[in-house]
Amino acid sequence: MNYIDIYDFIEQLFKYRSINKYAISSVNVKDRNRLKSLIEWCIDNGVIEEDDDNIRLLKSVEFLTSLPHFDISPNRFNIYIEWHEFEQYVSQIFAELGWDVYMNYTHTKADRFQIDVIAMNDSLKLSLFVECKHWKRTSRLRANIDNVVGEHIKRIEKYLRNCEWVCTKVTKLRNIKYILPIVIVLLDLPIKVFKGIPIIPIYKLVDFVTNIDSYTDALDLVLYKNRCYSGS
Repeated sequence: MNYIDIYDFIEQLFKYRSINKYAISSVNVKDRNRLKSLIEWCIDNGVIEEDDDNIRLLKSVEFLTSLPHFDISPNRFNIYIEWHEFEQYVSQIFAELGWDVYMNYTHTKADRFQIDVIAMNDSLKLSLFVECKHWKRTSRLRANIDNVVGEHIKRIEKYLRNCEWVCTKVTKLRNIKYILPIVIVLLDLPIKVFKGIPIIPIYKLVDFVTNIDSYTDALDLVLYKNRCYSGS
């Protein structure tokens, strides 16, 4: 019998969003129990569903983010994640953590700009302006980071010049005192900081948001004062 490794099995599931469950028996013995544990966890958490013959992938980003917990590197598979799935997952994480979320704000006045996700926390008086970057390789991150961060800073500056207009759509921004721009990537890397802006792997997003005060201090992140803050 010709055996495949666990990465080949996972890649087929990502690529076709379905695989015959009996293909598990084709995975080499040393990886088979780990694969079974991964699949059982995903079924229990609604990430995968199983019928008589097939395993179907329902939530691709959730599946991707589960892989490191089973000692499986996810970086080979992020090419199979659609951009809209990535953005929706980021928005979902913020909502589950109690933040208000506004997706895909597009400004069409004189200063044109677009923000993938605006997450707002009234109690912290803080908003995160999120840029979701779907880099497929770490080399792209290294080559493009200066341009991406620079463009994101320009978005913040445009917001600050036009915040009265923005707040007519995103009214909760009037309760926000500070804005923190962040970039979220699908690559499994340590959190990096460039020009005061954190580059956060999706796998570390929950930890970052949960401990945002500590990260802001420890990483010396840049907070922008919201000119349209209506509080005292």
